[in-house]
Formats: sequence, structure tokens, C-alpha cells
Amino acid sequence: MSKRGMRVDWKTAFQKHLTMLGDYWVGNADLHKMPLDPEEKRRFTARSKALKDQEAEIERTLVRANHVRATSKREDLVVDYCLVMQWLIKHQSTFILEERLENRQSVLRNQRLVSDALVPIVAKEEQEFERESGEQAPLELRSRTYDRLAAVRYADLWWNRRNPQYPVVADDCTNYISQCLHAGGIRMWGNPIRSRGWWQQRTNWSFSWTVANALRWYLSKSEGMIGAVEKSSARELVPGDVICYDFEGDGHWNHNTMVTALDANGEPLVNAHTYDARHRSWAYRDSPAWTSKIQYKFFHIRDQT
Repeated sequence: MSKRGMRVDWKTAFQKHLTMLGDYWVGNADLHKMPLDPEEKRRFTARSKALKDQEAEIERTLVRANHVRATSKREDLVVDYCLVMQWLIKHQSTFILEERLENRQSVLRNQRLVSDALVPIVAKEEQEFERESGEQAPLELRSRTYDRLAAVRYADLWWNRRNPQYPVVADDCTNYISQCLHAGGIRMWGNPIRSRGWWQQRTNWSFSWTVANALRWYLSKSEGMIGAVEKSSARELVPGDVICYDFEGDGHWNHNTMVTALDANGEPLVNAHTYDARHRSWAYRDSPAWTSKIQYKFFHIRDQT
């Protein structure tokens, strides 16, 4: 067979798989017949259950691959790509457009796709100091107005890309949330001490700006610049607020998201980076990091301080 014929064959098999991924969400594909590992199938099943529990239904879906790169490895063809997913979800009388990006890797053997999995993000979190500097921000800097609409607009504008005016880090979730808060008018303070305050200068920044655990604890500081108030449930939040995640339930916080919309039941939908997402259900039950021990913190950002 010619090389051109081989290319056509693997692309046909790869496209068939993408079609099945889209068809699954509208009830036209069998999950058990798809070459996904058990964790991937758990994620799919968890999301399907969450939609059912919410009495929501996916009306339309769009699945496509960007940045496709195929590499031959012995008898296999390895395809690295970015999966772009969009779901139009009907929830009672409202419609929600949810979007996600995932870096994935497929393996094809003899022109047949034999596996497809999420590429794990391996990022070494910066080592933060155990205690923040006891020095507090000057009182005159703490007075401000939070423009939550501007924060949400920023979150939607940059949900699937990176703003070159800010630090570049591998595990970008907290860096992104800090940018959103800054776009809403939260002032920086603490430079140049990394264990103090909340700030960035593109090539240097506080731990609270980029480290999920550090931002979670900074949000809890009553004298902090962000002006956050902890709430007991997600339903008490509004767009522009922040949710923190401890996936293992061990007291070390791993992830942060921003509320950007509410569903028909008043439950938050969030935007996030690392695994980029827009209008994702806040509970993250279909996340590869989710465990039954997960803990959440819900922070409302006061409109004025």
C-alpha cells in the first residue's frame, strides 16, 4: 500500500473515533465499544449521570481535533492532538454552551485506533513558604470596587488562550484566576517578597498569584486585598466569585476556578485553565483528578471593601 493510502486510512479511523466521541453525548454511540481506558469511561459516565441528575440534556455537540501531529513508533502510529469539545445543553427552559479543550493522545495499529487518552499535565508546583509575611497591606490600599462583570468578561475572553502580559507557568489555573480578579479591579500588593501579598511582574510573582494552595489561604485572610468572604455552599455564589478544590481531601488545595454563569437551578458554571474549560459544572465530578474525598471552598468576592 502506498504511503498516501496509509495516511488516508489512519485519518479515516481517527475521524471515526472523533465522530463517536461526539455521538456518545447525544445517545448514538456505545461507550463500551470505544477504546478508552477505565478512568476515561468513569469520567464519561460521571458526566452523563450529572446531566441526568440535573434534568439537563445535550441538544447538539461539536467535536474536532486541532494541532494534530502523527508520529510512527515501531508498529504503532501515535497521534497527539488537542480535542475541542462544545456542547449545547438544554436545562429546563434555558440553553448553555459549554466548551472544553483537552490535550490527548491516540494510538493506531494496523490502521485501527486502539487507545485514546487524556495527556496528564505534569507540573511541579512552586515551593511556597509555610507562613506568609506578617506585614499587612496599608489600609489606604484596601478600599476598592470589584467589577465582577469585567472579571467575567476577562475569564470568557481568555478561557482557551494565554495572555502574554502575565506570567507563563505550566500549571496555569491559579495564574488565570488571579488575572481575572485583577481585571475586576483587585489591587496588587506585596512586591517584591514572594511570600507576602498578591502580585506579579511577569518575570516574578507572589506564591498566591500562581500557586493554588497559596491563593486559597490568601482568600481566607480577612485583611487581604481581595476581600473574599467564605460561603457554605456553591449556590450562594454569583459570577465573579471563586471556588477552590482539594481533590484528595488532604488539606493541600490543588485547583481554582471562577464562576462565570449560573444554570437554571442557580448552580455555578465555571471557567478554568490547565484543562481549559468554559461554563463547566462546578463540582468537577468528571475531572481526572476527582476523588471521593474532594473538598471545596466557596468564596464570594465583595463588591466593595
